[in-house]
Amino acid sequence: MLNSNIEKFITSDGSIGLYNKELDEIYHDRNGAIKESFDKFIEPCLKLDFKSLKILDICYGIGYNTKSALKYFKNIEFIDCIEIDKNLVTMSYQIPFDDDINKIIENNLKNPTIINFYLDDVRKIINNLDKKYDIIFHDGFAPMKQPELWSENIITLIIDKLDKNGLYVTYNHSKPVLNALAKTGLTLGYTIKNNRKIGTIASFNSNLIENKLDNFELACLKTKSAITFKDKTLNLSKDEILKNRENEVNNSTLESLSHLLKRMKKWKRF
Repeated sequence: MLNSNIEKFITSDGSIGLYNKELDEIYHDRNGAIKESFDKFIEPCLKLDFKSLKILDICYGIGYNTKSALKYFKNIEFIDCIEIDKNLVTMSYQIPFDDDINKIIENNLKNPTIINFYLDDVRKIINNLDKKYDIIFHDGFAPMKQPELWSENIITLIIDKLDKNGLYVTYNHSKPVLNALAKTGLTLGYTIKNNRKIGTIASFNSNLIENKLDNFELACLKTKSAITFKDKTLNLSKDEILKNRENEVNNSTLESLSHLLKRMKKWKRF
């Protein structure tokens, strides 16, 4: 059962999406919840030849990324799913999708075989995972809504779980998140659909990234706009993280993004 802060709506591809009234944020693209999952999380990984897939799905929600992975990847060893809202996970197999896949979700909630569910804050779980993953999906709310999911500190711990030839995939391409990812040593790139950037893909193996960030985009990560969210103790509140970053930005001597744009206006963004 959904709590009173969450409402269902029908997206353009006929699949169910959710809206969080408390955060004033949608869980899914109104143009299609299932389509969004495929475009932003599944398709970017289809070109790679993984012999046996180990997947980490952060912010499982109602499971579209995990369900789509089960549909399109035939060589999955296991999927570890992290979700703080137990109600969403419990109802996820009731959301219309492939019936056989929904049955797999239901069965694995009761008796984990291919899917393991971790029902808590990712900040409490991530250090207890002693595995390396071939693919990591990161699908939390936007950083200004839930900065605790995107701090430099939690991203460092998440990327520590990525295999050297693995892929990290997210819809997010905000500068603070890109900067946090860059600090881990990843090569960063964009997922592209119809000549439009729709997400971020990253790997320690630069050969796996087709559309890499260009020099201008990398330069942007050295400006105030890319100052990361900080959560060193992994228990700060949303308001504390946002306020601390605001203070850091205000006191920073880094170049502003607007100044960089003026200084390098001859550069054209991809």
